[in-house]
Amino acid sequence: MARARAMIRGRDQELAELRAVSAAGGGGLVVIEGPAGIGRTALLDEAERLLRAAGVRVLPVRPGADPDSGGDDAFALAPLVRAVRDRFERFPEAGHGDALGTVARLSDVAGQGTGGWTPAVVTALGNLFDRIGGRGRTALLVDDAHAVAEPAPVLTAARRAGFLVLATCDESARHAPGTAELLAAADQVMTLGALADDVAESLARRAQGARLDESVPDLLRTALGPLFGNPGTLLGTLADLRRRGRLTLFRGRLCLSRPAEPVHLPADHHLVRRVAALGDPAARLLYAVAVWDGMHVDDLPLLAEVTGARLDDCGRLLDRLIDAQVLVADPAGRLSCRCPALAAWAVGPAGGDGGAALHAAVAERLLSRHRRGDEVDPVVLADHIARGGTAVVLEPRMVGWLLDRAADAEQEQPEHAARWCVAALRRMSPDEPEHSRTLNRLMRLVARTGRYELLGDVLTQYAEQGCAPGTLARIHLAAVLISLHSGRPPAEGAVRSLLDSGVTGRERAGFGLWWFGRPTAPGREPVPCGTAETAADPHDPAERMALLSTAMSGDPGAYERTWRRSGRAGSAPGPGRPHPMGPTIDVGTVTHLVLSAHHRAPLTGVLAVYQRVVHGYASADWTRAMSAVRELELSDTEDTLVHHAARLLAAEMYAARGESRQAAQWLADVAPVPGIAVLRAWVRLGVLSRAGDDRRAARLALRVSRRLRLAGLPEGLHLLLTRAVRIAAFAGDRDGAADLLQEMELLPDEAGTVAREALLLARGLVHRDEHRLRLATDLTRERDDLPSLLASCVVVARFAEDPRPWLREAHTLATRCGASTVLERVRAVTRERGVPAPRAPGRREALAVTERRVIELIGEGLTNRQIALRLEISEKTVENHLTRLFARTGCRSRVELAAASLAGRLTQTAP
Repeated sequence: MARARAMIRGRDQELAELRAVSAAGGGGLVVIEGPAGIGRTALLDEAERLLRAAGVRVLPVRPGADPDSGGDDAFALAPLVRAVRDRFERFPEAGHGDALGTVARLSDVAGQGTGGWTPAVVTALGNLFDRIGGRGRTALLVDDAHAVAEPAPVLTAARRAGFLVLATCDESARHAPGTAELLAAADQVMTLGALADDVAESLARRAQGARLDESVPDLLRTALGPLFGNPGTLLGTLADLRRRGRLTLFRGRLCLSRPAEPVHLPADHHLVRRVAALGDPAARLLYAVAVWDGMHVDDLPLLAEVTGARLDDCGRLLDRLIDAQVLVADPAGRLSCRCPALAAWAVGPAGGDGGAALHAAVAERLLSRHRRGDEVDPVVLADHIARGGTAVVLEPRMVGWLLDRAADAEQEQPEHAARWCVAALRRMSPDEPEHSRTLNRLMRLVARTGRYELLGDVLTQYAEQGCAPGTLARIHLAAVLISLHSGRPPAEGAVRSLLDSGVTGRERAGFGLWWFGRPTAPGREPVPCGTAETAADPHDPAERMALLSTAMSGDPGAYERTWRRSGRAGSAPGPGRPHPMGPTIDVGTVTHLVLSAHHRAPLTGVLAVYQRVVHGYASADWTRAMSAVRELELSDTEDTLVHHAARLLAAEMYAARGESRQAAQWLADVAPVPGIAVLRAWVRLGVLSRAGDDRRAARLALRVSRRLRLAGLPEGLHLLLTRAVRIAAFAGDRDGAADLLQEMELLPDEAGTVAREALLLARGLVHRDEHRLRLATDLTRERDDLPSLLASCVVVARFAEDPRPWLREAHTLATRCGASTVLERVRAVTRERGVPAPRAPGRREALAVTERRVIELIGEGLTNRQIALRLEISEKTVENHLTRLFARTGCRSRVELAAASLAGRLTQTAP
């Protein structure tokens, strides 16, 4: 019952309608219709509870759950008799024993197939219902009425006797004769739709009994698509993931392990059962739709030809799968699975090759037509060739044809063009002139689309055949990009050795050691490839590779020389400088700067997840940042540099929240990787300061900075020293702060906001110059580094002329982050300065903040539902905020409200 009650969330309107029906008195027939798993039974259970509470006697009948009901019991008389007998004692005054016995005897006769809906049955039922209902209002509740061949006669008989009849039906059975008759006879049909996303997410969280990680609902929302709002599907999928070990408890949170792997529907899901009921041909057709991207109903003859099935059989089977809501056909005739999780189940373990055998078979038949001169869609043919792999035999003329299609599609369809280039490269020797040109085009397309996994075939070919003179830098770049985004070194030993070898002949890259913390292929040498390129074109892969390699090598001098040699303007932005949000290893930004407009970061993979860690930390959305850290930990990748950087940020956030045990766990997992020495020291400063050892923290920063500066490794030291100056100033150690400022002024000159901000803040703290401090904190706000802003506000409040604005801002940010240790310092400064303590935003202020966020999100084009999900409130609450805003501002539409906000015509006063 607890589970059923949980599923009733989000059904306020339906419950209100049932209450209204109950309050009206008299009889009635209400049918509750909806798909499997939508919560029909849960709603019926809740209706039973409400009716009993209102003093209504309830007679529940569940014919679909009766194992003894025979197939000949067309009217479900036996379940009715059994339900009345089970509750005989509840109706002692009705005197219905004789009437019940008559119905039971007639039920036995009907069960033998010798009778039906006879006048005797009508009379007996009427007598029984009159006896039961004559002493008080009674409700008949029938779950899964569609399981009865002819449910209408019994239920309408109960209604005539004055019963309130509530029956549930699966919408997939609505066209069955008996169910159709019931729906036609009903006084009211109530259709249950999907739960709102926020309600479904809340249901998932409460059902697990542990703290569900924030990423899990998002992953399920993508996998289940329209079925995310189906309670049965959502809870069943979560239970299945937990049974299979995919949903696992990790450091106090229930997380999805191997999050990059697809989520499957459970084997007992109703859609899976429908496919099984239709047999193997249905499963094969579903598989074809799942792996055939963009399959159209017009492709059915071709599919029948490939599979050896009869076209008529395929057509009928397709109709049945669509009727069963397994497949969906859009208005243009394009077919797809009901949701990605169903497609993942259909593909199953055999889906590792992406359905290459099917694509190859289709490609061969399309090629035959093409050779005969028949009309064939070139995009469809090229795609099947590319997806069919090496099993598709192409003559040189068709390889040229494939390259022509790639050239035509490069601008409008870059992902198609990239796949076609890969398919052409498979069939070309590295010595062919066209191979080098095609490789160039592929590198551009892959960078544009973020589909770095397409480079895998290029690396395999290099390992098997080597490469032409002058193309090694491109192969090296491919190996680096795949390793960056996948978190794994390439499988081929010859390719892995590239990651640890110099490419340009001028510098040694050492990428494997830098990224994975170890050489990826010790003792291996690259396949000989001739003389390396020395071009100075900043867009050339060789020069980009040299720049990327030296940017990540930890040698700023080599990086600066390579940057200038490439012909780029200005000084080289270093790995510690591009990111405006703190002392983080921002590999994604470095890669984007080096590859310029040619680079697109993918939405998945190591770098994508790490970027979410960085941005979540900097924007004070620490809950989301920690979710991304856990996602990195549970991904099926090797440890990389950013794994260790993410762990350090996790330690920082937990320490700030006062969870020292968790912080220590994350710190213990960090390996002594040279690339994160400054970040490690930065976190250690915070740990020492929160433990009350501020002076030791300042000395540590000075020692680390001097050592790295003298070693020629100044990257990130401005940020390390900024934290140290804040700590020293807060502790009242003006001499220590002055020493730190002096060390900061010895660092190499850097252009950019971070260095300028660091010097302004340090000089302001040392000299108690509030003007400089305001300029520095304004720069911090501009770059949205909220944790740094929080730290600055706390220390400035100790000696500002008016500490109250600084304390209010610090209190707000610390509350937003959940940084309990900072809140303690805010309270300490409040007492020290003798000013009123900042209060947590009250209801009126909180409403004003939420309303401003609502207006901002309207300006971004979000719907009410999307705003509700973003702000973690209900859609109804968003509507209430809008109603108040319209009344207070005089705006008449969302567009007018957003425009007034942009023009500065709205006040920020709470209602």
